[in-house]
Amino acid sequence: MGKFSRVLLALTAAVLAMAHANPALMPLNDGNHMAQVGMGVHMAAPGQECYQSVRWGLEVGYRLIDTADVYQNEADVGRAIVDSGIPRDQIFITTKLAAGSHGYQNAMAATDLSLQKLQTSYVDLLLIHSPYGAKLVETWDAMVELQKQGKVKSIGVSNFGIQHLEALREHGRPTPAVNQIELHPLNYQERKELVEYCKQHNIAITAYGSLFFGFHERYQDPVLQSVAEKYQKTVPQILLRWGLEIGVAVIPKSASSKQRLEQNWAILDFALTPEEVESISAIKGAPLGAYWDPVRDAGVDIGDLSHGGSSVTGEEL
Repeated sequence: MGKFSRVLLALTAAVLAMAHANPALMPLNDGNHMAQVGMGVHMAAPGQECYQSVRWGLEVGYRLIDTADVYQNEADVGRAIVDSGIPRDQIFITTKLAAGSHGYQNAMAATDLSLQKLQTSYVDLLLIHSPYGAKLVETWDAMVELQKQGKVKSIGVSNFGIQHLEALREHGRPTPAVNQIELHPLNYQERKELVEYCKQHNIAITAYGSLFFGFHERYQDPVLQSVAEKYQKTVPQILLRWGLEIGVAVIPKSASSKQRLEQNWAILDFALTPEEVESISAIKGAPLGAYWDPVRDAGVDIGDLSHGGSSVTGEEL
């Protein structure tokens, strides 16, 4: 092999290594960016289990950690990040306001408490966890103010349907940067209208439930099995890659296995064909029944509008 060929191979290997180590960054509508592959800590038990999971994830290469007040493990996430020694500005932290923290003053106070638990002066993304809890526009106005104060880099929502997003638009509020929703092949057709709405209005989507909540019998679908065999990947890796292919972020978790975190991370060295994406998107199956569905069920309660009028960078619906 000639010198030029060896150099070319070395450069190619370096580029592939960089691609594997650095998932694509998704641009948000406020000018910030979010990694397309992160890790969640939903149902990671507070204490050592959550702490160890986050430490493992950071060692593997994850730089987006998704937590929430209701998970009761923000303090463990914060401790793990501090103990990792990784500079704070290299880690993207998402947390969420619980239903009991809706309302202007409640949201302000709850965010300050989350910052204390996370041992940070700001979070990269703050979400309204769901429309349950009401006072949607009032709570949103508090988040706009928190962004203005620098306590939050980006603001978004979770489990919002079109009707909830429209409530913000109808009252002239800035567009959420992110909508985090349950999204996987089994509910993709049901959620397709919402996905298209978010794309139309430049709202990034973070998917949860990507791995069917551990219902491994669903992995036996012949389409998933065939694609996994073709690429010599696991079905969970195919499901996560499908999420990337349709343009959403994914936040898989594993509270008990560093190896599984590594497997979830190893989805950047292959790509699905458009035909495979379409076939996976068309998979039919009964709903998981493992998550709530405020996208469909929650009403729209506006709350007190008197706090509005703050401005932030972002697109209006």
